[in-house]
Amino acid sequence: MEIHDELEIEIFHTLEKIRRTEEMIRAHVNAGTEEIIINQYQALKTELSQQLAELLSNAINAKIQIAA
Repeated sequence: MEIHDELEIEIFHTLEKIRRTEEMIRAHVNAGTEEIIINQYQALKTELSQQLAELLSNAINAKIQIAA
């Protein structure tokens, strides 16, 4: 159960990072910031989204193992 709790915390933490990154993207787009900076934030969001997908997969696998 402890592993599941840790995964849940990591999932929420990653979701918060994605939310903050999206806010930064919007702020830079609205401010007319250089495209390279916006692209860096979008790359970070993509990386965080991939991490989130892995965490969700791990959480599902952990639930399956607990159920078995």
